[in-house]
Amino acid sequence: MLKNEITYLRALEPDDIDYLYKWENDPNIWEVSITNTPYSKYTLAKYIAETASLDIYEAKQLRLVIVETKTEIPSGLIDIFDFDPTNMRAGVGIAINETKQRGKKLADNALKLLIEYCFDVLHLHQLYCNIAVTNKPSINLFEKNGFIKCGHLKHWHLNRNGWSDEYILQLIKN
Repeated sequence: MLKNEITYLRALEPDDIDYLYKWENDPNIWEVSITNTPYSKYTLAKYIAETASLDIYEAKQLRLVIVETKTEIPSGLIDIFDFDPTNMRAGVGIAINETKQRGKKLADNALKLLIEYCFDVLHLHQLYCNIAVTNKPSINLFEKNGFIKCGHLKHWHLNRNGWSDEYILQLIKN
């Protein structure tokens, strides 16, 4: 298990279906995850059973639950996606979905654990993420953890407020 004093990361379990259902169907998260349709419990249960249980080399992705160590409360999700072992890189996404859990350094600690896992266990050379230019907390989180802005995509996503720009941030292992 990936763990520190504040946070631990664990695989999705069948018992997580209610959390996942709530989080994946929250329209506020849709803008971050570039989703625009709700998911059924059936679809999410199938995902947990068939995809989340696959090895990262087969699925090319890994979704982990962020849990606050002290309270054992599942607070959000952190993802590795577009896993490319040939070029030794992957995308990273994170969301603290429980509003009352924000501001407790859970995202910072989860990201630190994930970076360590990606570089030390998966032997990746680089990680990247895409963040809306208006999402200052996420930009600050990734920059604090060594990610550097390396691109600015104009009018990249159409959302309920019109077109939004996005930054690409990258972390290359020393």
